[in-house]
Amino acid sequence: MNGPNQGIYMTGGTIHAQALAVGVGARATTVAEDLRARGKDEVAQRLDEFVAQLEAHADEVPGIEDVLGATETVTEELAKERPNKTTVTGVLSGIATSVQSVSGLATAVDELLKVVQGIF
Repeated sequence: MNGPNQGIYMTGGTIHAQALAVGVGARATTVAEDLRARGKDEVAQRLDEFVAQLEAHADEVPGIEDVLGATETVTEELAKERPNKTTVTGVLSGIATSVQSVSGLATAVDELLKVVQGIF
């Protein structure tokens, strides 16, 4: 290898991280951390709970790739200083429909949706 490594070189094993930054000047934060910094603690808590439930029940969710993509859309929107209400609530409603057969996950997304509706 020529020059210093500016990335990650890994053989074997697994990395599990909520946030990971690599390289010169890299920073890593989570959407939940950003929400907490803006005083949206309950939204951050419900988002964390939903993502944890999604990870725990991923093998039970039909069309998990679509649900993961929709979840990414919601988190990206919530990360904005002024999230779009229609986008967030519409996508969360779609996720709720997709996961209704998984009780713990359905409850988590319903709770997140209620909290999000309360901030708009």
